[in-house]
Amino acid sequence: MILAALGDIHGNLPALEAVLEAIDEAGIHTIVNTGDCVVGFPWPNEVVDILRSREILSVQGERDRFAVRFLRKQQTLRKKWGDAEFRAVQWTHETARTDTLEYLRSLPRHGYLHLEGLGITVCHGTLTSQSEGLHPDDPESRFQRQWEEARSHVVILGRTHIPFQRRVGDTLFVNPGSTGMNEDGAARYALINTETNPWSVEFREARYDSQMVTGRLSALGLEPL
Repeated sequence: MILAALGDIHGNLPALEAVLEAIDEAGIHTIVNTGDCVVGFPWPNEVVDILRSREILSVQGERDRFAVRFLRKQQTLRKKWGDAEFRAVQWTHETARTDTLEYLRSLPRHGYLHLEGLGITVCHGTLTSQSEGLHPDDPESRFQRQWEEARSHVVILGRTHIPFQRRVGDTLFVNPGSTGMNEDGAARYALINTETNPWSVEFREARYDSQMVTGRLSALGLEPL
């Protein structure tokens, strides 16, 4: 089995389209998304439309949650974040259609797949928190804690934007990196192959017009995060 993992799209439609085109060309049909679908770039509705139409298994990211709950949480967010990020969440909330916000609200914090006898868990930060991420050099005890929560063969997670793979016991942890939040115009994703022994992960990049994206941000009065 080969599956594709992407995430941290952050509303970057050209980046998502570039990654999906590459995945389609590779003939891969199973795709999972680690969340933070919106906030950062100005295509929240278009990104969600694609995720919905292609029925990509997606989980809710921290920014997705804040975009949905902005009116109730804006005072907290103003204290927690700088002006640029606060404005990005506000803009996303105000721009997103009702059905977009309802989709983001409905996303689970954890997603599960059972394919060819393997259990696969998908989350945003960790299984215990959307707002905490795992890093490749974290102590094994942090991964062990997540393994105890998941009990899966593969755990796919995002949030930190750092692509990595790490095996703990019989569980493979994979962060595909960020699809949308990269300054170098590279939309990142990962291909996970369980047909090899041991299982292998290939981290890939798809190029897109990042100058056009930043120009669109500037025209809307928004800043890169």
